[in-house]
Amino acid sequence: MPLLLGACEKQDLYKFNICRLALPGVENTGLRFHLLTRPDIDKGSDTVTLIYQILPDSIPYHGDNDGALSDDIPLLGQGSPAFAHSITCQFARAASPGLRVPLIGVTTSRFGPLPDSQLALLDRFWINRIGRSALQFFDDESRTATLPDVPDIGDKAAFAAQLTLSGLSRGAVYALLALPFTLIYGLIGRINLAFGEMLMVGGVAAMVASQAVVGSIGWHITLIVTCAIVAAITYGAGLGHVSWRWVFGPLGRFRAGGQAMIVASLGCVLLIQEFVRIAWSARNFNLPPIWRFTLPVARGGHLIVNIDGFDILAVLLAGAMCVILQGLMRNTPYGRAWHAISQDRFAAALCGVRLHRIEAQTFALAGLLCGLAGAILALRYGVINFHSGTMFGFKALTAAILGGIGIIRGAWLGGLLLGLLESLWTGYFGDPYRDAAVFGLLALVLILKPEGLLRVNNRHDSLLATRSP
Repeated sequence: MPLLLGACEKQDLYKFNICRLALPGVENTGLRFHLLTRPDIDKGSDTVTLIYQILPDSIPYHGDNDGALSDDIPLLGQGSPAFAHSITCQFARAASPGLRVPLIGVTTSRFGPLPDSQLALLDRFWINRIGRSALQFFDDESRTATLPDVPDIGDKAAFAAQLTLSGLSRGAVYALLALPFTLIYGLIGRINLAFGEMLMVGGVAAMVASQAVVGSIGWHITLIVTCAIVAAITYGAGLGHVSWRWVFGPLGRFRAGGQAMIVASLGCVLLIQEFVRIAWSARNFNLPPIWRFTLPVARGGHLIVNIDGFDILAVLLAGAMCVILQGLMRNTPYGRAWHAISQDRFAAALCGVRLHRIEAQTFALAGLLCGLAGAILALRYGVINFHSGTMFGFKALTAAILGGIGIIRGAWLGGLLLGLLESLWTGYFGDPYRDAAVFGLLALVLILKPEGLLRVNNRHDSLLATRSP
């Protein structure tokens, strides 16, 4: 992970683009430009200088006063219309790496410094409103200067590819959160609805740890992400163990039914939410962007298909945890004990399996996975609040049921499919009915294929078998 975070850095083209967009707004109306400066500006500098030429085919060169740039603004310096000019853009100093900073000054070789009143008008009415339309005043080479050297697959294909990549990253988070449902249901045959709140606690812990690192050590991306993940999985695992020790463990010893477990898990949801709301805040927890790495893979015209750094991290962590969990369940004493309890609790106890110990470890492992998912969400989106985990929890449960609850591969498959469905639906149909589509899919799966896509193997897995009390 340090290599991934530390090595995947590239030039930030934000300042170059802002200065390029400002140029037509500063210059005379109708001129067209060719940039001599390439977009390899030092991203750590607060000043960007672009060298440009005014193209001879610009509108003022073919008017009545041929050869004059303007009626009232003289040309500063000597030379032909191809004479090289410069524009220097001054930006405010960023409080932290990756933040978008405002434009605070513009100076050109032709007109000198831009007055503050004109700078305000340029920023508000040209850069913010005209935006990318200002690129029409540049030649083709300058207009595409910042486009990456990747295959052009067309607008529609690029749009679909971007939605697919976004869906895979979100699906990886759903897969991580679906794994706890699979672990607990596979062990005790019950659903714990509090996993979404454990994700929320993990996200809050990740944000607090990140801000603590920034405040005490500085902006070190690898250390920030590492500390955030460690804090999230620690709080998540601890909360998972506490929920078993004080809620689900006693209910199991008293042979409580499924209804009692559902009501108890809803009580845990409300308790965790209200504790976070009262102990910390009811407002959003916000984290400034800490890593703006994106990897371009294709484009459709000016639409660039990017993979975000945290999306890569989410998919890698989710895949790694799935592989680790598969190995843990197949090749370790814990995995063998888990399968024994899943098949027959009474027989497992007669064979010396310590039921309560395995249950406690499973709840702690489930909480760890929730914390990891929360850390990824907090670092990726930078905002979380005391009730944001509830919807994620229900959607992760949908993913577990979709893939086949009780099967690790099913949780992974269901999470990815759900993430893709959300992303593609949002891209083509908008947000309003996205959640309705997700839970409509859940209802459809429960009606047509209640065992899930991968089905439950009743020869080797006893989830369909009657459980001993």
